[in-house]
Amino acid sequence: MIFLFGSLELDITFALTLILLATKLFLALFLGKEVIGKWKRLGDFEFDFLFAFFILMISLFVSRIFYMVFDFFLTQNEITKFPQYIFFWKLGGVIGAVGLIVVLVIIDKTILKFRLYGIPSLIIFGIFVFVLIYPVNTPEDFRFLHLLLIGSLNLTLLIPIIFIYVGVRAPEIRMVSFILSLGIILYLIALIFINEYFLSPFQTIFGSEFRIVIFLVFIIFKLTGLVLITYSATNLYIYNYFTENYV
Repeated sequence: MIFLFGSLELDITFALTLILLATKLFLALFLGKEVIGKWKRLGDFEFDFLFAFFILMISLFVSRIFYMVFDFFLTQNEITKFPQYIFFWKLGGVIGAVGLIVVLVIIDKTILKFRLYGIPSLIIFGIFVFVLIYPVNTPEDFRFLHLLLIGSLNLTLLIPIIFIYVGVRAPEIRMVSFILSLGIILYLIALIFINEYFLSPFQTIFGSEFRIVIFLVFIIFKLTGLVLITYSATNLYIYNYFTENYV
C-alpha cells in the first residue's frame, strides 16, 4: 500500500486536517457574508462580536494552514525536525493569537467596559512575542514553548466564564450565551489535548490506532465548537443587548 506521508496514521490525520481546514474556510466565508450584510443594512460598520469572531475564524484558518504545512510537509510529525522548521510553527501560533486577542478586546470593551484594562489581551500578546523571538534549537526548547502556549490558553477560559455569568443574569440571552460558552470550551479541550504531551504516552501503550481515534474525537470537538461559536456570533442581539445594558 502506498501512503502519501509514509504511514496510515499521517494520511488519516492529514485527511481529517483538510476537513477541519475546509470547515474553517466555510465558516469564515459565512461570517464574512454576515458582516458585509449587516454593514449594508445598517449603513455603518461596527467592531462587534460578529466582526470579532469573523477575524477569529480567519486567523484560525490561516493558522491551520501553517500548522498543516509544518506537521505534514516539513516535519511529518518527527519532533527531531521541529527546530529546523520552527518558524512556520511560530507563525501559525502568532496568527491564531491575533483573532483571540481581537475577541478578548471586544468582550472587555463591550461587556466589561474595560474593567479588565485589556490585561488578558496584553498577556497573550506578550507570550506570543516571546514565543516568536525565543530560539528553538532542540526538541526540549519546542516542548517548553508548547507548554507555555498551552498555559496561555487558560486565559481564553475567561470567555466562556464571562458568558456563563452573563447568561445566568440575563435570561433573554441565556441560551445563546451558553451555546457560545460550550462551543469555546469544546474547541479549547481539543486544542489542549491534541498535542504530543497527551498523545505520545498513550500511543506507546495502545499503538498508533489510539492516536488516530483520539485525533478523530478531538477533530469532532473542534468542528462542533466552531459551528456553535459561529451560530452564536450571528445572533446580533447579543451585541445590541450589551450596548444597551450594563452587565
